[in-house]
Amino acid sequence: MTATTHALVGGAIAATIPDPVLGVSLALTSHIVLDMVPHWDFGWGWRKKTKLKFFLEAAFDLCLGFILSYLIFGQRVNFGYFVTCVLASEALDIIEAPYWFLNWRFPPFSWIYKFMSSIQGKAKLPWGIVTQVVAVFLLVIILKRI
Repeated sequence: MTATTHALVGGAIAATIPDPVLGVSLALTSHIVLDMVPHWDFGWGWRKKTKLKFFLEAAFDLCLGFILSYLIFGQRVNFGYFVTCVLASEALDIIEAPYWFLNWRFPPFSWIYKFMSSIQGKAKLPWGIVTQVVAVFLLVIILKRI
């Protein structure tokens, strides 16, 4: 999933789950569940991109996700809790970043990379974005009903 999708889900969790221990745990777990859904993201084909291009795409995605999530969910929630949930929802990709950008091919970065690569559901554009929109929409509905 894109970082934007992960951030939106993390923000939705922060806005609907008042217990920080449960909220942060769900935000972290949501990353794994969402990545199993067939999707597209900027990481596909990362070996064929320059590190600068990939970094700029990833930074744009992270910033866009945080801003959108804050505008939609973050204004009604304690800011620290909101940021923690958003970061938890993106944590596995953030931990994986040194593997991509710094060639750190040792644990825990290599473990995270191998695990995350093994669970990725892949879909081409435009369906890989459609699945993300649907996933966020369904998760927000489910969270509002809790």
